[in-house]
Amino acid sequence: MWGLIVVATLITLVSSLTVWSKRQLLSTDNWTRSSARLLQNDDIRAAVSAKLVEVTFNQTNATAQLEKYLPKQAQGAAPAIVAGMQVAATRAADTLLKTARAQQLWEQANRAAHERLVAVLEKRDVGRVSADTGTISIQLGPLAQRLDQRLGLKARLGQSGSPSGEIVLIRSENLKNAQNAVRILNALTIFLAFVALALYALAIYLARGKRRKFLEVSGTSLIFVGLLVLIIRRIVGGALIDSLVHVEANRPAVRAVWFIETDLLRDIAIALLLYGGLMVLAGFFAGPSRAATATRRQLAPAFRRHVAAVYAVTALVFLLFIAWGPTTATRRLWGVVLLAALTVLAIEAWRRQTLREFPETPAVVLPTSPPPEPKGESSLDSLERLARLRSEGALSESEFEQQKAALLGT
Repeated sequence: MWGLIVVATLITLVSSLTVWSKRQLLSTDNWTRSSARLLQNDDIRAAVSAKLVEVTFNQTNATAQLEKYLPKQAQGAAPAIVAGMQVAATRAADTLLKTARAQQLWEQANRAAHERLVAVLEKRDVGRVSADTGTISIQLGPLAQRLDQRLGLKARLGQSGSPSGEIVLIRSENLKNAQNAVRILNALTIFLAFVALALYALAIYLARGKRRKFLEVSGTSLIFVGLLVLIIRRIVGGALIDSLVHVEANRPAVRAVWFIETDLLRDIAIALLLYGGLMVLAGFFAGPSRAATATRRQLAPAFRRHVAAVYAVTALVFLLFIAWGPTTATRRLWGVVLLAALTVLAIEAWRRQTLREFPETPAVVLPTSPPPEPKGESSLDSLERLARLRSEGALSESEFEQQKAALLGT
């Protein structure tokens, strides 16, 4: 069983990374949503602004064009003037990128580029792009045109045409390796997840007499993988940024890109931590500890007499958990159905265990003690009492005689 747990742990780690890769890198909707978040980050927006300004000024050859409009003795100041214009243009570009229209154009450019990228990676026909020629890029033309309209740079310099630019996502020399990786991802992502779950379930099933222990071990394994994924995200991110960024000024933007694009990986890690923690808690409350036993003893009457109320409370807690939506599974129909089924099975198993441990005992009826005998009177006292009652008229003569005969036993 321990071997199954070890293998399941390794497969869960690999599956977490492949699920993130497939859902983040190959899902156009996820890519577009994350691209919108990128533009909301100050560092990334500043980098995109600088790129737009660079595209606009390079294509207009602003310095050379400006020199034509300056007196000969002032032409040497053209580079300084253009530098000042670039600073102002960068601020204008940043303001532009905060507008709803610019953000919409950015999302459209990212969606178009990603759809083209996925088509290439899945070896679908996309025109001139192949593993040998071409690139996949985010086209900045529409945004550059909006910026140029605000600045009026081309009009002032007497130029025509529209500026264009791009951010390259992948080049042809990298496509073949990427296509092979995508083919492996598509084949293994779902398969690995099911294999990991099956191995955990098999280990728990085979551990007869120790199933509670192996349930806790499986939960601890998921917690371990979740923590490892978070560590990998941070360490790999740092190493990747160090290898890619050679200009210190670009480091904050690249770091922000990495952590935004790996948000889904963080969500996977949190899901592993959460579900692993729930498994450990389930094993604990089903165990022999004093706190767990006391909890079951307190719940036994409710489990026996108020089953509907128990499941009503369970349903309420479950709905609150779904409304919170801490994991992807809680935001998808299949995930909600699966979690609901597992919750019902867990509560029912716990209820049956509790009823076996604390069966209802019949009430013991104790015999009632006979009433105490009244303190007895002497015969003489009784006769005197009867005579007094007769003299007072409380007893007739015949009643007095009957009581006296009964008292004397005659």
